[in-house]
Amino acid sequence: MTKILNLEGTFNTRDIGGIKNKEGKTVKYGKMIRSDALGKLTDSDVKFLEDYGVKTVVDFRGIDEVIKAPDKKIGGVREINLSPNAPIAAVASGNIIDDQKKIDALLKEAATEDGRNSLRKRTDEMAEQMKELVNTEYANKQYTQFLNLLSDESNLGILHHCKGGKDRTGFGAMITLFALDVSEEEVKKDYMLTKKMMEFRNEKRMSEYRKYTDNDTVLEYLSGLMSTKEMYYDAAIKEMKRMAGSIDDYLEQYLHLTREKKQKIKENFLSEN
Repeated sequence: MTKILNLEGTFNTRDIGGIKNKEGKTVKYGKMIRSDALGKLTDSDVKFLEDYGVKTVVDFRGIDEVIKAPDKKIGGVREINLSPNAPIAAVASGNIIDDQKKIDALLKEAATEDGRNSLRKRTDEMAEQMKELVNTEYANKQYTQFLNLLSDESNLGILHHCKGGKDRTGFGAMITLFALDVSEEEVKKDYMLTKKMMEFRNEKRMSEYRKYTDNDTVLEYLSGLMSTKEMYYDAAIKEMKRMAGSIDDYLEQYLHLTREKKQKIKENFLSEN
């Protein structure tokens, strides 16, 4: 089963090892960690990740997010930025420094009936963001590069993250597990585990938002962005199948996962039992 890594400076860090694929093979531990941002790692966290064998960190955040909250350095690690350009996810994962500006803009929108209706309709717009991670050419290029990294064993263990480790990171984990022939049901379980991992953090963030506003429409919109919902996962799956007919064909046609590359990834990640 998935191993939770209880670091002091993160809230959503876990090793995807232990997940079984449709052939009964198991993902090895120590090959891939998924996480939220690494800017608050403690010295003991850094040592833990060094000892755990992390060799590559892939940061899916945009350049503005990286500048505002750079990752802590992990010794001997190669750092790669592969931002898929996901503006909704960036808003969802904003920090306390940006809260006033963000909420002021939302309150301005919520001041009119049309604006309130718009926000209500967009409560679950993260589903649209997930679809864009699937269907935009720029995102396809970033996630293609990500899969390319997985096919080279020298890059492993690999840690990939965004701000909250939910959507941009979640999609990275999804395509990795699908490349390993893990079932849709098991991949969804991994995606939805983030809901439990982020429960305390989301409650804290909503308390912070309430310091700025008591506007129910704005608060509901912000809560929707932070939530981990099956419909977000389902939106990505549905879009893959719409575009290519099946998930395997999507990976091959849009993320250039050739049979040879897929076989190499499976050799790197899977054990026999």
